[in-house]
Amino acid sequence: MIRFICRAMGCAVVAALAAGCGKAPPPPIVPAAGVVTIGGRPVPKAQVRFVPKIDHGPEFTAVGETDDAGRFQLKCNGQDGACACEHVVVITEGEIPAKLLTENAQTELAKYMKALPNRPIPAKYGNLAESGLRATVSADRSEYNFELQR
Repeated sequence: MIRFICRAMGCAVVAALAAGCGKAPPPPIVPAAGVVTIGGRPVPKAQVRFVPKIDHGPEFTAVGETDDAGRFQLKCNGQDGACACEHVVVITEGEIPAKLLTENAQTELAKYMKALPNRPIPAKYGNLAESGLRATVSADRSEYNFELQR
């Protein structure tokens, strides 16, 4: 009898693992874009990240970079948009051109950073715990605008 119970329990564990332990599939990816401003003026060359408040892995973080008008369009897991769910939003400096990351380009890098309008981006917006920015992405809404405060 004990052997039967152990075998049945083993089968139950294997079945649960094969079924994925009940983890729900990730939500659909839907269009998501917007504008980042400070004092009503655009923040160009900033990286915008929508970090889902669900446990599906970092590949479901949506990322975009603002253009000269502060406008961004998100991409998630190789698709345009973001997961349809709640997100914490993080905004940081955008990608720096590779030619400015060499040892001999420090002066040019300083000029580049100084020339970016509406800087610096307040540090709190780059921290998941402090940013305070949230977005609930849904198929019914595709525009998410953020007015940052100094």
